[in-house]
Amino acid sequence: MPSGRVFDLAADALEAFSTAAPRDPATLPAMLKEGPEAVAYYVSFRTDPERFGVYVREGRLRALKEEYHRIIWRDLGKYVDQPIEDIVDRIEYSLAIDYLLTHSRFHFLVDSIAATREMADGKARYLRYLAWRAATAQKPPATPNDVVNLEEALANLDAFKNFINPSYCDAIAKLVQGRLDERNVQEWQAFFIGARWGTEIANAISRQPAGFRDFTRFLNRTTSVGAYSYVRVKYSYNKEAQDNALKTLSLRIDGVEPPADLSGGLNPFSEEPPPYRVYLVD
Repeated sequence: MPSGRVFDLAADALEAFSTAAPRDPATLPAMLKEGPEAVAYYVSFRTDPERFGVYVREGRLRALKEEYHRIIWRDLGKYVDQPIEDIVDRIEYSLAIDYLLTHSRFHFLVDSIAATREMADGKARYLRYLAWRAATAQKPPATPNDVVNLEEALANLDAFKNFINPSYCDAIAKLVQGRLDERNVQEWQAFFIGARWGTEIANAISRQPAGFRDFTRFLNRTTSVGAYSYVRVKYSYNKEAQDNALKTLSLRIDGVEPPADLSGGLNPFSEEPPPYRVYLVD
C-alpha cells in the first residue's frame, strides 16, 4: 500500500486546496466497478494500525472534480458573465471531497461501532459481519426489497444527502454571489438548491455496482413532466427509510436477523467516530 502525506482538512486549507496531479483517465471506468473506493478508500485499524485512515488518490480526485465540472458547466456554463474559475474550482473540489470523505467515514463508523461492542462483551463480530457482507454481495437479492451490499448503499446515501440538503446547497450556490449578474446567480441557486445537482449525481451514482447504486431506495423519489414531455426526477430525504436501514445494519453487525418490525431497534449511527487521518496518495 502506498504511503501518503496528511491531507489538511482545516477550513482555510480546503479553501485553497488544488492538486497538480494529472487527471487519471482510468477513474470513471474504475468507479463503475468499485464505486467511490476507486478514488478514496478506508484502511482499517484492524488490518494495518500504522496506516489506519482514509486514502485519497490525487489523480483520481482530479478526474472526479473534472467530471463534476462537466456536469455543472453543461447546465450553468451559459450563466457565467464574469471570470469565476477560482470559485468554480473551489465548488468542484468541495463537492468531490465531501462525497468521498463522507462515504469513507461511514465505513470507519461501522468498523468503530463493531469494535466498541467487541470490547464491551468480548464477542467477535466484525470478521463474521464482513464474511456475511461478502457472501451476500455474491448472490442476487432474495426479495425485491433486499439490498446486495447494504453498507455501501448506506455509505453512498450518507454522502449523497448533502447534495439534496438545502442548507448545504445554499452555501455552495452563495459562493458565486457578488461575482455574477444577479440573474445568473439565481440560475446557480436554482441548480443546486432546486435539487437538479442532486438528480445529476444520483444518475451518475446509478452506474456504480449493485449495492452502491441502491442508496436511492432509502430516499423519496418524485417525478414531474416538464417542457417537451421531459420527465424530471427529484429526490428528497426519507428519515424513516434511512433509520430502518441503519437499524438493520446494526443488527447485521451483531449477526442477528432483523425482525419485520424495526420500531424498537437501536440506531447507533448518529455517533461521531473517533478521530482519524486522511492522506493524499499518488
